[in-house]
Amino acid sequence: MIIRKAEAKDARAIAQISVDTWKDAYKGLIDNAVLESRKVDDKRILSWVDNINNPDFIVLVCEDKEILGYLWGGPARDEYGLKNEIYALYVKTSSQRRGIGSELIKEYKQRIKNESFYLYMIKNNKKASSFYEASGGSICEKHNRKLEIPNQTIEEICYIFK
Repeated sequence: MIIRKAEAKDARAIAQISVDTWKDAYKGLIDNAVLESRKVDDKRILSWVDNINNPDFIVLVCEDKEILGYLWGGPARDEYGLKNEIYALYVKTSSQRRGIGSELIKEYKQRIKNESFYLYMIKNNKKASSFYEASGGSICEKHNRKLEIPNQTIEEICYIFK
């Protein structure tokens, strides 16, 4: 398994993983119409190219012969006294439970010099919560939040990693 910094050529694969894993991981948690509206299109791919090329962001991918997962992190967007945040961490459904997510987090920690960080997870995502807790994350209830999306309010749980 190779963990490396993403390159612009990886944008389509990252976008595909994002769309596919959302449809799988959030089925029953996010309105089906919202999930079905997610597509791998030029706009999404160009957004990933921008993320990959932005020096403030860290985008890592796991690759053997194909990209199996990615982590996207950068400066904290909230004032919690932490400088780092993981915005997204997704592994292809068929490649989960093989240590890829753990390796991505391990590499991210090295790149941020083992400083603390946080991330948000959609409430009731049991598989993700088990993974984040096994990876050293602790729920910080005072930072939980709600997001408005079409037809739904989503609750997100904040995990802090120290």
